[in-house]
Amino acid sequence: MTQVALVRRGPALWARIDRPGAGNACGSEVMGRLEEWLAAATDPGVRVLVLTGTGRSFCAGADLTEATALLGDLPALRSFLDRGRGLVRAVMAAGVPTIAAVNGAAFGGGLELLLACDIAVAADTARIGDRHIAVGQVPGWGSSVLLPHAVGPALARRLLIAGETWTGEEAARRGLVSEAVPAADLDRHVDALAERIAALDEAAVRRMLRVARPVIGAQAWDREWDTLGEHLASQATEPE
Repeated sequence: MTQVALVRRGPALWARIDRPGAGNACGSEVMGRLEEWLAAATDPGVRVLVLTGTGRSFCAGADLTEATALLGDLPALRSFLDRGRGLVRAVMAAGVPTIAAVNGAAFGGGLELLLACDIAVAADTARIGDRHIAVGQVPGWGSSVLLPHAVGPALARRLLIAGETWTGEEAARRGLVSEAVPAADLDRHVDALAERIAALDEAAVRRMLRVARPVIGAQAWDREWDTLGEHLASQATEPE
């Protein structure tokens, strides 16, 4: 059984991560399927890409089981994490609009995937936060880079440093997602949004993406990645 179901719903191609027992975490197989999902943006019939999850999670972030297995091989661990980082940046550069349909918990890399999407709509019961600090880690897929653009630097620091978690409704009030809707209505609501976008002039939409997406310098990305590398190296050398 595939860990990510790719399903056409009208003009949109939905990617639904289907690992509910693992919080829909991003392991290598999930990343590979999401790379296929992004590649489908070249299909002229696909006007919107939608990312969502199965069950109670949107995405819990990087697969900690897979990452932990690589702790003895730091270059391999960095390569695994760098693939996720590249995935987030590829979502930001997708050739069509991207929508995060946040059905449940979005933490760590799940938050970073949410932030990478052009529009995020959350179930009112969803739980959203960075939460790297809660497991003694720092972000590497873009939280520190993208959160200030979404909610401003003050609230970004609260999410990053204090590890706060917001409901979908709280996230909507603070601008982290565009709106929160009842969980039972989420898919239907996003379907309608995708239909509205697909009905617009395609060339204008593509150019609007160019001006609407945040412009972020390499320095911010490099600072986060270098900090993660330093943190991982320190953990590898700390005595047990």
